[in-house]
Amino acid sequence: MTRNAALFALTALCCGQFAMAQTMVPKLDQDGRKGEVARQAKQKAAERFNAIDKNQDGRLSPEEVAQDAPYLAEKFSERDLNRDGFLSWEEYVGHSRWER
Repeated sequence: MTRNAALFALTALCCGQFAMAQTMVPKLDQDGRKGEVARQAKQKAAERFNAIDKNQDGRLSPEEVAQDAPYLAEKFSERDLNRDGFLSWEEYVGHSRWER
């Protein structure tokens, strides 16, 4: 491998790891359009989560998800990161930037 190719590979690797550490999820307290979009998205996600959570225990069971969210039911095992058999709020929205 040439020096330039090695340098390019190292740069791509470092930049790729940095990019993966970044998130596209805006903060709720952010001013402007991004913050407004984030607040609206969180509100809709919370409404949907609460609608699926029939027993209102704050987590989604596979049975609750299967009734109202077929796509999420298909991806349930992928989304259940802690493998407890339920989806928490963070697992449902896919990040921990928005508190429930």
